Amino acid sequence: MWSINNNLVRILFMGTPEYARVIAQGLSEQPGVVMRVVSQPDAPAGRKLRPIPSPVSQWAREKGLPLDQPRRMLDFRETWRQFAPDLIVTAAYGRILRPWLLSLPTIAAVNLHASLLPRWRGPNPIAWAIRAGDTETGVTLMAMDDGIDSGPILSQVAVSISPQATLGDLTQLLATAARDLLIASLPQLVTNQLTPRMQTAEDATYAPKFSSQEAHIPWQQSAREIVNLVRSMTPGPVAYTMFRAQRLQILHVKPEATVLLAPGQLRVDKEGALVGTGDGAIRLLLVKPSGKRAMTGAEWSRGIRLNGEEFLT
Repeated sequence: MWSINNNLVRILFMGTPEYARVIAQGLSEQPGVVMRVVSQPDAPAGRKLRPIPSPVSQWAREKGLPLDQPRRMLDFRETWRQFAPDLIVTAAYGRILRPWLLSLPTIAAVNLHASLLPRWRGPNPIAWAIRAGDTETGVTLMAMDDGIDSGPILSQVAVSISPQATLGDLTQLLATAARDLLIASLPQLVTNQLTPRMQTAEDATYAPKFSSQEAHIPWQQSAREIVNLVRSMTPGPVAYTMFRAQRLQILHVKPEATVLLAPGQLRVDKEGALVGTGDGAIRLLLVKPSGKRAMTGAEWSRGIRLNGEEFLT
């Protein structure tokens, strides 16, 4: 059992998406840990804009754990002070922690960031690692400061990126890796036996959130760049193109290096649909036309009946 002077370890866990839920669940299963959970407020979603809890909020409610969902963090300052955390653990919480909160725990405030810092600081590290064509990423356990993912590195673990891995695939792998890294590091973290290593700012890269324009596929790019873009946006926000003035979401593709087509040019063959890029072509494996279900590229191509030379734009 983890303990500090024979007391339980009190952890204020702050996280929002599924990545954080996996970590929170693993942490909650450790003996001697007392958790209070903080997540983003329920957000309206769907056509009726009903409030939907984050994966972490939903999990905390199901487990009956204390849950805070602040719109203004100062409103919970006294609540968290009375909780008296030994550790603050964050994982994709979605907000910057102010100095008063970072100084609250008796031991440390740490973050589980889904990259091998200093590469890919910021809110979108998993997607940018895929989009950039990285073959390796990982998870960093870092001490938090008042910068953006700039604090000292306490521990890291590397994870390989397969050429087919999507954002969803890699997020699950990294969530598991982050959970295991935290649990393995917890004894040394609680007893201050992890040696901090300062980041080198000149090696840092930044991973911003994708803009809405970045989901629109630029067919003049190389086939590999387009494949990586699609992977980095699946299952969301989803890359798309335009066909006959309708949005066509592109969910899964593969390169076809031996096929030469003009960028965006569409060709239908017996296996499905091919689209030209800046250096070859890609094959559409899974698409979702506007207002319809997701379907294979072959299913979609059988229904469009090309009228001469047509292009995706």
